[in-house]
Amino acid sequence: MSTFDPKKAVKVQKILSKKIIEKDMFIFPPRNVAGVDLAYIGDYAIGVAVLMDFDGLHIIETAVSAHKINIPYIPTLLAFREIPAMAKAIKRLRTRPDVILVDAHGKIHPRRFGAASHLGVILGIPTIGVAKSPLYGSIYDGGKIVDGDDLLGVKLNKNVYVSVGHMISLDTAVKIVEKMRLYRLPEPLRRAHKAAEKIKNDVKLSRISVEDIMGGKISNLNL
Repeated sequence: MSTFDPKKAVKVQKILSKKIIEKDMFIFPPRNVAGVDLAYIGDYAIGVAVLMDFDGLHIIETAVSAHKINIPYIPTLLAFREIPAMAKAIKRLRTRPDVILVDAHGKIHPRRFGAASHLGVILGIPTIGVAKSPLYGSIYDGGKIVDGDDLLGVKLNKNVYVSVGHMISLDTAVKIVEKMRLYRLPEPLRRAHKAAEKIKNDVKLSRISVEDIMGGKISNLNL
């Protein structure tokens, strides 16, 4: 039985949100950028990280992880379910990313602390929230997403919602996302999503097992 306490989780978000840095803590342009996404298989979250070079959009390496979920699905608290698998996938990369694109919101969150921000604070790496649907705030002409006088993020064309995760400015976050977009999502995230879905299908077809992923036996992905 889960011992997860939503009220305590909210307090944790409020405390950690004060650690967010909304300025570039790296040299622009970055050398490389990772994308991290999840797929769910039963009681497990499968995390996939794809690291690409910023200029050429070539894949440098990939990593996969699995984590058993024991936390219920609660909107605005999804980070507590998703961060373990995401963080483990990033840590399995041999090269430390300069920036991480996260399939989640960052500042576009009631407590300004979505999963993209949570991951950035835990890892101490610049992160950008890149989501496919809105969560919080009002969207105005030009795509600005605000809550009162607070600018939370930007809605780009093709319904992509970008926000600061950690250790980056919003302007730079948008530049990176736009530079790496060949389709709807920036390439590292698109490739990570594609890989996560493939792994999910391979597990269902018994081509690989969750135990193989947890043991680190699955690493090289055909993307």
